[in-house]
Amino acid sequence: MNLKFHFFTVILLFTGISFLNAQDQKEWSLDNCINYALEHNLNIQKQDLTVSILRNNFDIARYDRLPSVSANFSGGTTFGKTFSQDAGEFIDEQITYLNGDVSTNVTLFDGFRDKSTIKQRGHEVDASLHDKEAYANDIALQIVNYYLQILYNREQYNSALSQLETTKEQIERTKELVKAGSVPKGDVLELKAQAANEKSQLVSYANLEKEARVNLKQAMNVQLDTLIITKPEHIDADELYATLNPINQIYQTAIGHLPEVKAAEASIMANKEAIDIAKADYYPSLYLGASVSSRYNDAAVDFSNIGNKYTFGEQVQDYLSANVGLSLSIPIFNKFRTKYNVDNARINLEIAKRDEALTLQNIYKQIERAMNDSRAAYENFRAAKESLSANKESFKYAEQRFNSGLINSVDYNLAKTNLAKAQVDLLNARYELIFKVKILDFYMGKELKL
Repeated sequence: MNLKFHFFTVILLFTGISFLNAQDQKEWSLDNCINYALEHNLNIQKQDLTVSILRNNFDIARYDRLPSVSANFSGGTTFGKTFSQDAGEFIDEQITYLNGDVSTNVTLFDGFRDKSTIKQRGHEVDASLHDKEAYANDIALQIVNYYLQILYNREQYNSALSQLETTKEQIERTKELVKAGSVPKGDVLELKAQAANEKSQLVSYANLEKEARVNLKQAMNVQLDTLIITKPEHIDADELYATLNPINQIYQTAIGHLPEVKAAEASIMANKEAIDIAKADYYPSLYLGASVSSRYNDAAVDFSNIGNKYTFGEQVQDYLSANVGLSLSIPIFNKFRTKYNVDNARINLEIAKRDEALTLQNIYKQIERAMNDSRAAYENFRAAKESLSANKESFKYAEQRFNSGLINSVDYNLAKTNLAKAQVDLLNARYELIFKVKILDFYMGKELKL
């Protein structure tokens, strides 16, 4: 028995480890990362719960227009002398009694409060849904940023690795030149020092990539030892920049689809209904009520049939009564409470309108900033391409002269360092441009993809 149990435990453990390994080895595309983050983000889950509460409030408002029905029953036993209305005298006995009624009430008119409340609750649900969507968009943009950071740091790492390999090859060639007496031994030492610096830079780039992966995993709320992302096909930064639209077109498109704008509009609508709700207190309220009641008393006497037991069913039938009535409540003076409630509702509407204006203003500022950043990034990108092209030629020439013994290792390393810096500058400018363009694509309502 124990052997079987241990064997089963080992199988389960092995299966679990295999599943985790499979998860670790999975390649994550940008879409996968965004979808997983939106599905597992705790703040979005909290927003879902908030929406559920507001939907319940909406249903409560709708069902408030239905009649209410209630049943009330009371009963007990009395001891000692009591006056019996049925017998017309005091009697000394134990009496068991039971009273019951069923009543209903319905609002016929309340100044249109119910109608306005239903509309207000509906707008509150809409605003909450749009707030959730806006938060999800922020998460998606954050995921894109971290995703691009990983790609950028990986390319930096590969570039540095290529530089290190070149330096190692140059060390071997220089050793041969030292043996031939063409260059001094110090050149080899200089190159070894350069290789050590490049190894250090390699470690730095690897750490930056790890940090970017940690940031992405935390943004996704995923627990993996290794997060492998899919490297997209070559992204043409020039082509991306060429697809940008004018800033006013981007802005007009953005305010037509962004959820924060729709949330602000829904908030204004909810506050308009709040004014009508407050005004309802100026109007009279009319209610309709109806009830059915009966009672039972074991000491009761049926005078139409004296001598026979007055049964429960007979008493309930004989004492059965019903009534229907209207109730009208007319407000006359409530210490100006309604007036100031209406004033406050109007003030809240103005606040909501200012919030909408601020939202539109912030959107324009963000688009304007992203457009300016994109232009600056594109200029940096073009300059970096020219710099890289020039430094490649310069390094090629320096390498030929160094191999011929015409320059020393210091000049060679300087040309190589300038080339490495130009490569890093180009990578930085390229990914900066890609991210800024993606932000503008987002405002245009385009899908976030690479």
